[in-house]
Amino acid sequence: MRTAFFSLVLILSNYSLVLGEASGLPESVRNDQNPKDKTIAPDESLRRIKVPDGFHVTLFAAEPDAAQPIAADFDDRGRLWVAECFSHPVWKPTGHDRILIFEDIDGNGKFDERKIFWDKGNYLTGLLYGHGGVWICNTPNLMFIPDRNRDDVPDGPPEIHLDGWVRNSPHNVLNNLTWGPDGWMYGCIGIAASSFVGKPGTPKSERVEIQSGIWRYHPVRRKFEAVAHGAVNPWGLDFNDWGEGFFTNCVIGHLWHLVPGAYYQRRNFEKDDPLAYTRIEPISDHLHWGGGDGTYGYQKVHSLAGGGHAHTGAMVYLGDNWPDRYRNTFFTGNIHGNRINNDTLERTGSGYIGRHGPDFLYGNHEWFRCLWEKYGPDGSVFIGDWHDYGECHDKDGTHRTSGRIYRIRYGGSKGQRPKNLAELSDLELVAQQRHRNDWYVRHARRLLHERAVAGHDLSAARRELLRIVNEDREIKWQLCAMWTLYVINAADEEFLRNQLSHPNEHVRAWAVRLLSDSSVPSNVVVERFQKMGASESSALVRLYLASALQRLPLDIRWKLAQALATHEQDAGDHNLPHMLWYGIAPLIATDTTRAIQLLVKTEIPLVRQHIARCVATADHLGAIDDPKAQLDVLRGLRQGLRGVKKPPVPKGWARLYAQARKNEDPQLRREARFVALFFGDEHAEQSIRNELMNPESKITCRNESLHALVESRVAGLAPSLQKLLDDPRLRRPALRGLAAYNEPTTPQKVLDRFRDFNTDARQDAINLLASRPAFALRLLQAVKKQIVDRRDISAYTARQMAALGNADVAKQLREVWGEVRKTPDERRQRIAEYKLRLTPEILDRADVISGRRVYEQTCMKCHRLFGRGGTIGPDLTGSNRNNLDYVLENVLDPSAAVAKDYQLWTVATDDGRVVTGIIAERDEKRVILQTIDQQVVLSTDDIDEMQMSSVSIMPEGQIEKLPLDAVRDLIAYLAVREPVPLSEAADRLQEQNQPDK
Repeated sequence: MRTAFFSLVLILSNYSLVLGEASGLPESVRNDQNPKDKTIAPDESLRRIKVPDGFHVTLFAAEPDAAQPIAADFDDRGRLWVAECFSHPVWKPTGHDRILIFEDIDGNGKFDERKIFWDKGNYLTGLLYGHGGVWICNTPNLMFIPDRNRDDVPDGPPEIHLDGWVRNSPHNVLNNLTWGPDGWMYGCIGIAASSFVGKPGTPKSERVEIQSGIWRYHPVRRKFEAVAHGAVNPWGLDFNDWGEGFFTNCVIGHLWHLVPGAYYQRRNFEKDDPLAYTRIEPISDHLHWGGGDGTYGYQKVHSLAGGGHAHTGAMVYLGDNWPDRYRNTFFTGNIHGNRINNDTLERTGSGYIGRHGPDFLYGNHEWFRCLWEKYGPDGSVFIGDWHDYGECHDKDGTHRTSGRIYRIRYGGSKGQRPKNLAELSDLELVAQQRHRNDWYVRHARRLLHERAVAGHDLSAARRELLRIVNEDREIKWQLCAMWTLYVINAADEEFLRNQLSHPNEHVRAWAVRLLSDSSVPSNVVVERFQKMGASESSALVRLYLASALQRLPLDIRWKLAQALATHEQDAGDHNLPHMLWYGIAPLIATDTTRAIQLLVKTEIPLVRQHIARCVATADHLGAIDDPKAQLDVLRGLRQGLRGVKKPPVPKGWARLYAQARKNEDPQLRREARFVALFFGDEHAEQSIRNELMNPESKITCRNESLHALVESRVAGLAPSLQKLLDDPRLRRPALRGLAAYNEPTTPQKVLDRFRDFNTDARQDAINLLASRPAFALRLLQAVKKQIVDRRDISAYTARQMAALGNADVAKQLREVWGEVRKTPDERRQRIAEYKLRLTPEILDRADVISGRRVYEQTCMKCHRLFGRGGTIGPDLTGSNRNNLDYVLENVLDPSAAVAKDYQLWTVATDDGRVVTGIIAERDEKRVILQTIDQQVVLSTDDIDEMQMSSVSIMPEGQIEKLPLDAVRDLIAYLAVREPVPLSEAADRLQEQNQPDK
């Protein structure tokens, strides 16, 4: 490894060369960071940075000449435009966020000239140069600041092109603009609430709704589209050599392949489309948090400790300075890891797998926060360090006066100053489409686009671009020429149709995309798509045919969908089953007969299941004869019937059920009986009851039977479940099942056995008894009699009992447990008290093994750490766990700032049951609540009242009932960077007893 650094004298001499503008920050910019938190000087930051051998890092700019550099882009002269965001984290109607222009005249990696272009931004989070000015994300607006004469002075006030972006979250806002190969501007938006986006003055009914995901806007057509929905907080997007988009994301998986029309996994399960039953997951085969030897986490984990779950910026390196091994690999900043991660992109099936590569850059300082990465005209990479202490959710203020920008170059430290591309001729710009550095390719394409819009005669450019497409052997250059033809409006339908027969899959895929880009494809094109759907050999091309389904009118989607559904090899593909379903989901209700025909013919199990789920009460199920299809149909039916009260029996059900019962496959027969329960089949019920109560039956079968009986709301099940309390293997599911039944004898049956239960079963019992007023009174009486230990009543359970709204319960709860909530002043006082008591000397004496045990008792049911634990709350592995302020504020005052995903709902049923949790799924038939340890499915017909609380699902007071030594040990354990084993045997046992997800 090699450290690159320059002396402070050189840095200061560089700053003295600022021309035409005074260095420094606006007078209104003030730090409200804890004054005890001190950073290091820019030259020391530079010294600490580590990069692979052969690379050189220079400090391009730093405070006071640049601060809070949240976004950047290059203009056609190679100058770096930087957006400074001083307004975070509080939105105000006006602000002083700025756009600066930096120029490195001699190519030595340090700026020589600096200008202030604009200084009136409020929540400035994105910047993109082009089409006669600069585009900015200035929440709640997407704006354009014109500078058509290129004199670095705005031609007038900013123009609002789109408004309606939400601003109720300080972190999840529109961000990261980039030009796509197709001439559209792409951007990201994080989840907070629905944004209803449109031109100013557009009524809400005509606006486009988007919660989180990727969007695009055409600078000429003035058209806005939601490209893909999901993820949590996308913060960076880039394209590889083949025009495939990849974006990064915070909180959950970090790397995603952009497919138009996709619905991606989100942190919660609320649907932006109720028919998006399943979602596409990230493409990475690893997580960037965790550590150790690869034992923990899903699939693979980071090879070194210190990564985190917050990722910012996205760059697929396509420059010409770095070694070839980095080309087409993905780079993103890792906020908690204070580094830059590097993943390789490996083609597989219809898309890609992201493989973890060695981390590229280590900041080696806790203030290092890389928010963006851009390769420039000399192939070097520029990165922006936000440079602040704590991660985005810390509550000790913001250090607004700091920020650093670095240049990373391979080989010699001096780069070549670029020419002004805007001065090149049309044919010279065409020649740039074959440049090794994609910086030239992209800028030249956009300039030709601008000239086409201005009415220039580009006939000579068109001829040369067509020659490249037809004669060049390099597919990359053919694609570049094809994209450029399209953006200058010189790729007509006949040309694009011809590309559908191209021998290369990437060209065919882009032909499909461009033919369905701007309007509904012609009948000729649709017929070609239908033929390709059946015969196309490339999964990538089939992916974009499936994506194109959503661009077609409903009545002409059927044939293409049927053709794509015949490819059995796509059944396990990462993207295709989902994308096919997203395209056909709106069709199902329009023609149930054709939907069933498609179900019978499709070779994609997920599509079969989803169709059956969607038509759960349809009358055409008897037409399905294939046992493989029947099994998928039954599974889909079961999903569709969850929570539905007394569903009607479909006419075709009798024939399907009879066939399934006669089949030799025991799995098919069992699934048929489970579905029959929903329709009140007495024979099926008795059969499943017998299996449940038969101790000779396999425990897995008995467990499935128990879940099926409870799920289908079988009446009179409580006595059977009570008997199972004596069976340790079925005790926990029996306790959970009993919560659905208002059986007066249940509390006594449970409390009689309570002392024999293990820790997990006791918690299930307490949760059951806290769900109804009569049950809760018996529980609190048991606490008085010391049958139940008061310490076993968690703050979450106490809050649930308080939500019952029963005066007697509330009175006894105060007597035996205490107050459920404290005032804000009391919580702040408790935080201050713990900070005084948990001194560094006290924490040095902590026992992290003991801390792990405390964590498992208090936190593990909801949170994952190093790949273990529940999933109702955020994964803690990549969070700011080693910051005492952060931990105490989130544990003692979790409701101070509650993300929408974790807001608590209280649901009361008409038989007196109260369930508290977060909404996992909701539609007109059912509400699914994720409680602290299970999912509860409730029929909307049974719900008496639903209320959303402003408090977090994480209860207050989690640690206040613990001795100080236990709190000390827990804090120390939460700060560790690698897993702390109890013992090999204990860990193995814990793996076998993971909390239900």
